[in-house]
Amino acid sequence: MVETGGIFIVLPLVVMLLSLLPVCILFVRKAVNNGLLNVLRILCLFVFLQYLTLYFIQPRTPALQTGLALATFTLSFYLFRLMMPSYRGKDIMNMLLVSFLSVVITIYALKGITAYAGVLTIIQASLLTILALAVLFHLISNRQIALIDEPGFWIAGGLLSYYGMVVFMEALAGNRSMGSQQIQQEKDLIITVADMLRMVFFIVAASMAGRNNSENNHPEEPLPPPNPTRPPIKIKY
Repeated sequence: MVETGGIFIVLPLVVMLLSLLPVCILFVRKAVNNGLLNVLRILCLFVFLQYLTLYFIQPRTPALQTGLALATFTLSFYLFRLMMPSYRGKDIMNMLLVSFLSVVITIYALKGITAYAGVLTIIQASLLTILALAVLFHLISNRQIALIDEPGFWIAGGLLSYYGMVVFMEALAGNRSMGSQQIQQEKDLIITVADMLRMVFFIVAASMAGRNNSENNHPEEPLPPPNPTRPPIKIKY
């Protein structure tokens, strides 16, 4: 991890606070419980615990960092699985996730939990970036929904901004053992800022879900039917 002190303490604190906002918004607005929003809640709480553990409780612990990163990848992957429209696509993603986790756990069991950390990080981030682009392409091509009001659009955008930056920075900075301490600190700083942007996207997604739920609970009352007009009275002389 980066050196504790100054901006390297402030930014993780900001991310921790931002990660709690989507959970609070969904709770206060009583958003409809569905799989996507429930996993989003869990992911935000897990990000809070991840920063709390790695920066304040057990800093500089590679085993914890690797394990928590794998769990975050699994939750993010499952979010995309829930946003996949076709059942065939969901089945393919299930098989892909199980296969990938099996390979990664086997590598950790044989080589140690810190083995190939840089390579696995790039693979995980690249896979999630591709899934984010696929989901966004599907949402944009679907003209029957309003993107601004769709929580899935903001969730996919937040994950794309974060994991796209992870891929870029890991490819640029290289493995931690090969880069200087200053380069690694700058890389961690930029990734933390990208995580702040991810949480902002999640906050917007929670707000859209809460607003849509409020509109569904208070539909517009239909206008009363017009008063029937009586025919004019004819007077016979």
